[in-house]
Amino acid sequence: MHPFRHGVASFDPSADAVLLWTRVDPELDRLRWSVAVAPDDPHAPPEALVAEVVAAGEVAVEPDRDGCVTVDATGLAPATTYHYWFEADGVLSPVGRTRTLPGETDPTPWARLAVVCCADRSMGALSAYRAIAEDEVDLVVHLGDYLYEEPKGPFDVDPPGTTVSLDDYRRRHAHTRLAPDLQALHLRHPMVFVWDDHDTADNSWRHGAKAHDDARHGPWEVRLANATRARDEWLPCRLADPADPLDMHRSLVVGDLLELVVLDTRIPGRDQQSGDEGAKALHDPDRRIVPDAQMAWVEERLADRRRTWAVVASQVPVASLRLPVPAGAVIDLAMPSGYRVVDGVALCTDLWDGYPVQRDRLARALDERAGSAVVVSGDVHSNWAALVHDPAGERVVAADLVTSSVSATAMGEQLPEGWRSLAEQVSDRVPDKVWSDLEHHGYLRVDVRPDELRGDWIAAEPGEAPLRPRVIGSWATRPSRPVELRPSTPSSPASSFDDVLRPGLPLTDLPAADEPVGARESLRARVGVAAGALVLAVALTAAAVVARRRRRR
Repeated sequence: MHPFRHGVASFDPSADAVLLWTRVDPELDRLRWSVAVAPDDPHAPPEALVAEVVAAGEVAVEPDRDGCVTVDATGLAPATTYHYWFEADGVLSPVGRTRTLPGETDPTPWARLAVVCCADRSMGALSAYRAIAEDEVDLVVHLGDYLYEEPKGPFDVDPPGTTVSLDDYRRRHAHTRLAPDLQALHLRHPMVFVWDDHDTADNSWRHGAKAHDDARHGPWEVRLANATRARDEWLPCRLADPADPLDMHRSLVVGDLLELVVLDTRIPGRDQQSGDEGAKALHDPDRRIVPDAQMAWVEERLADRRRTWAVVASQVPVASLRLPVPAGAVIDLAMPSGYRVVDGVALCTDLWDGYPVQRDRLARALDERAGSAVVVSGDVHSNWAALVHDPAGERVVAADLVTSSVSATAMGEQLPEGWRSLAEQVSDRVPDKVWSDLEHHGYLRVDVRPDELRGDWIAAEPGEAPLRPRVIGSWATRPSRPVELRPSTPSSPASSFDDVLRPGLPLTDLPAADEPVGARESLRARVGVAAGALVLAVALTAAAVVARRRRRR
């Protein structure tokens, strides 16, 4: 068996360093690693890289880290494309490509991010990852649910069933990383990752999770420690506090253009979702989605105006995605996962909507940027271009660009075909919405220039053969007031601005794509969501009826 069957990957680049990752048989003792400048000739053979090596060394394979190895390659040049590889007993790994960030004060005319989340491998091929691999980006921002602790689809995963033990989480990471589309993404681009709930358990918070039962799964703190350790082995990052692996917040500076402010809204400070037994009331001033120290850090980062843009990466949307539906027992039961009806408005208590006191505080900090802050978020399995308002609801303080899932069931797929239009009608009445799409899987591409930040929502359906990534929405904003989102003209997937095309594709061929799993309609039939969909359809019908009556008055 090839010692590098899980490929290679790079994480958390800075102006002079990057984390390099691979996994081998834990029985191996040491690996050699190398970093080389990308050759001028894109068709040069891999052996040509030997003359371009700028950093190299050996690293021990620690027996208690599941064979995972992370190297912090330092002393690199800023804004430079590198190739890297590992060697074990004379066998070379695939040759990956990565890129350092510009220096903190370097003039930076352009940067491109790919934002992605929610990849349940049991739902089939992870085609959005393939589309990102074939696109040209500086950095992949993964907002979590890199794996799913409880598979929802018809395809086999390892281990079968729910992950609880350390071995369970390690095996689920290993199976997920065997996906060729994901290996292709890691082979071509560096990633910054922050976890969300399914990386531990559904709707998790600091001291528990909706999907965790101590009687069946054992103590929550033990399960959380297992998920954390496996994540640290498979998805390394530069922790703000290496002594606290539960907290993944950090920031990355991209020249004088932008600072990527990565929040951790999931575990370190989150209180239990409102409405659950024993939880604090929705408007309790002591309710937290992030620790006070992290909130103060966010305010400090947003107050730093040395970069033109601040891009705030939040696992869950900051913009209000409240659904205007009538209250009532039937409606309460029919709400999508995480939604509750409060005062006649359905809101998802797992999002910032469920933590209004801290959401208002974040909105005030965003407002201080005077239009030069943008939020990117995910989790809700649908695409949204939305607006964040100040606490009084009088002024827009930022745009929130929300990406759909890679493969987890899209919001629209939860409904039979005949009820989709009702879902669209309800989404049209979401107060902060500018544009939405409830149907597609894919990723969000964010192009940043000094005078404009543009989001392109790119559809890439699981198992689509041939893969046809396509832009389904494009909205842009400028770093000034009044904050607004306006329709824009996207660049095409797998292309770039001519003046800033990044050089040096990997010299290793991309692994073959996942086998197609058939049309989404066939997959939906196999998954079987009829019961919940019908109940939700009743709720949407009621909402539409109430909306029509109100309009007639």
